[in-house]
Amino acid sequence: MFASFGHIGGRPQLLVLSLMIFAQGSAYGATLPYLSVTAIGTLGMSDQAYSLLIFVSSLAAVTISVSLGILSDLLGDRRKMMILMSLMGFAGYGAIYLYPSIPVFVGATSIVIPFFYATSSLIFASARGETAELAPIDAASINATMRAFVSAAWVVTPAVLGLALGASGSMLGAWGAASIFSLFICLCATALLKRQAQRPARDPGAPGFFSALRELAAPIMLVRMAAMAAITATLRLSGTIWPLILTLQLGGTTADVGLISGLTALIEIPFMLICSELLKRYRIVTMIVSAALLYGGYMAALSLASAPWHIYALSVPGAAFAAALLSLPLTYFQDIFPARPGLGTAFMPINSFLGNGISALAFALGSQTFGYSGTAWIGLGLAIAGVGGLVLVERQPATERP
Repeated sequence: MFASFGHIGGRPQLLVLSLMIFAQGSAYGATLPYLSVTAIGTLGMSDQAYSLLIFVSSLAAVTISVSLGILSDLLGDRRKMMILMSLMGFAGYGAIYLYPSIPVFVGATSIVIPFFYATSSLIFASARGETAELAPIDAASINATMRAFVSAAWVVTPAVLGLALGASGSMLGAWGAASIFSLFICLCATALLKRQAQRPARDPGAPGFFSALRELAAPIMLVRMAAMAAITATLRLSGTIWPLILTLQLGGTTADVGLISGLTALIEIPFMLICSELLKRYRIVTMIVSAALLYGGYMAALSLASAPWHIYALSVPGAAFAAALLSLPLTYFQDIFPARPGLGTAFMPINSFLGNGISALAFALGSQTFGYSGTAWIGLGLAIAGVGGLVLVERQPATERP
């Protein structure tokens, strides 16, 4: 755990990238919790229009992130990309803050801000490049530690902004804060990240853009993506149903929801750091499989909760297992293509997009058929299905796996 901090503190570029990923997580944490409230409650969008906006924004974000991830491997200069993408965030968030209206909100959220979302993949790909000379275990530990910076941002930023802006009745100021975080990333990339050395002439035999896309669509990679997306969907489904179980079935309040959400994010941080240390003793696939099965058990226990304090009690093991599932998949995918961190990192936005889609479908079907508590058992099924897919892929001979 402390070795990872030592590597980050002793390498100025990794330290800068860690600060940038904290700022990027802060921009997310400033706006995403208040997205629906601002769009529907403050600006007056309809529920249907908001749902369509979220779908278009998610599709744009995954398309842009994957494309830029692959291009960053081909072009080599991620620093310039980060400068441009963070400027897009500065402009998009700033436009919503300065000119709050439905057309500006829709245009910025669906077109401009998705470019800023790609900054996260570029930062993690750059961090992977900075750790290329380290042992793979140390590189994986640093990845997990940097992911904890994102969770730390989610603990601090929503709470501070909620206290600062809650009395105003409008959360539009959160978009102003996100714009400042985007500008901070741009300044760090411009002034503190080292300039890329001139990239040598590209090897004609090296995979191009469309060849990389075909690698993403290879059958074995599709199985990997489906398996990991099923596990991610379990996390997303949990985040949807436990507040509903707590408030609509067990008599809890929205204050309980906020307290448990903050507690969960806080607990995840030390467990992410613990995961970074455990990577030195256990295989990453073993850790993901174990965490997924344990999280499935948490979902089963969630369905049996009969009092608010049960949800509080379950938040501790749930956060511990979630920490592994949030921090380890990035390294898992990057390890598949160690020489092309942009391509490996490109799997994460795909995983998030697919996980959200599977979770939405599971919730829509489960809540109507089994109720909120019964839907938790679907989460257990998704976890088991995801584990089965991963085990199936990893049991194949190494020569048959990319």
